[in-house]
Formats: sequence, structure tokens, C-alpha cells
Amino acid sequence: MDLGLSGSRALVGGGSRGLGAAIASALAAEGARVAITSRSPDRLLEHASRIGGVAIAADLSTEEGPLVAVNGAVERLGGLDLLVVNAGGPPPGTFSEVTEEQWRTAIDGTLFSTLRLIRHALPALRAGRAPSILVVLSSSVREPIAGLVTSNVLRPGLTGLIKSLVGEIAPVRINGIAPGRIATDRVASNDELRARSADISVEEVQRLAIARIPLGRYGDPKEVGRVAAFLLSPAASYIDGATVAIDGGMSRSLP
Repeated sequence: MDLGLSGSRALVGGGSRGLGAAIASALAAEGARVAITSRSPDRLLEHASRIGGVAIAADLSTEEGPLVAVNGAVERLGGLDLLVVNAGGPPPGTFSEVTEEQWRTAIDGTLFSTLRLIRHALPALRAGRAPSILVVLSSSVREPIAGLVTSNVLRPGLTGLIKSLVGEIAPVRINGIAPGRIATDRVASNDELRARSADISVEEVQRLAIARIPLGRYGDPKEVGRVAAFLLSPAASYIDGATVAIDGGMSRSLP
């Protein structure tokens, strides 16, 4: 199926690695012109070169970073049609472990980065072709994850933002994705933390996690990239305000 993304201009946050890189790759493969941004210049340039995209170095957790990213993308691409809001995961830890400074880091990197990126991008998106926003969330929007209290608090709030914006920004569409156990560096790092905390092997942590996934495995980042590209595309033109789980059936919540 042709997703209708050829020539679309996309800005992908956190696009140098993990899910952001997978989404950027999927969009580029569909013919989109892609700008990726992150605070890791080496990885950023490497992945931009790999997909034929544009690299814009910016720290989205800072007050000025989202504006730098948006202005850079609009200038380099000649406008903006698609925005992927993705700034990496907030600091892990339980409520008793997470410090006030870490809460501030989580709020800046997860909440304020999203608000600022969307606010700065909206004028360009409103002038774009079939404009669409995708917010990368987590399975924590449906079910709290042990040891990730910051994510459990902040990411469900972003689903409220998505629903709030549907009526305000139409015809710009906005949707979210809620990935589960995807084989990324962050998930691997969280598995190591859980293993140390429980004094068990990483393999045992993974075995226990997979036991909760009906499809019996961790997801591939490419599987997330394909769903993201579809939701951003004109092929999904009547999907608005949705948060789509990509978790192999792990979440049992309704809806």
C-alpha cells in the first residue's frame, strides 16, 4: 500500500537512535524528506547520512531546544508536514528513589519538551500538506511499569494532551503510540536495572517479561517504525486522537 508520504517533510525528535531512528528510517523509506534531531551529534550525523536525511543538533529538554529543532527543519526542508514527538525516556526509579532533581529532569524532558515542540511546530504544520503529529509514549499509559514512576505519572498525562488538542488543532491530526517491550538500548538498560534490583540475571528478567507477552518475544524497532509511518500518513487520514498499543498483546487494559 502506498502511504502517500512521498515528498512529505518530517521532523523526528530523538531520531539518532532507538524508536526515533526506526521511525525516521520508515518515513525515509516511504519517500519522506526527514530531519532528525537529538543532542548526540555523532549518532545524529551517522543516522541522517544513512537515511539521506537532515541532522539538527538540539537538546529538546531545554527551553530553547525545541525552537532550534523546528526552525532548523523548516529552513532545511522548506516547511513541515509531519512531527514526531520523541525525547527518550525519563529517569527510572521508584517513588522513594527518584529525587526532586530527577523529577525536574523528567518533567523537562518528557512534558515540557512535548509542549514546546508542538507549540513551535504548529504554525508550520498548519501551512503543510496533510499535517500530522505523532507522540511516542509507552505502555505505561495503560498500565504502570514497576520502577518507572516518572513515566507512569507523565506519559498518561500526555494522552490527555493528545485528546485535548484534537478539537483545537484540526485539521492537523495528532495521535500517539504506546510501545511495550521493544528491543532498544533503553529497554536493555531497564532490564539490567531490574536484574540488579531483584538480584537475578538479565535473562531471567527477560524471561519473566516475555511470559506476559502473548506473541512471546520483544518487539523490533522496525515494527514500531512501520506503525508510526502509517499513523502519520494520509493513509490514516481519519484516525485522530488515538493512542495505539504496539506491545505484542501485553497490555490487557480496555480499550
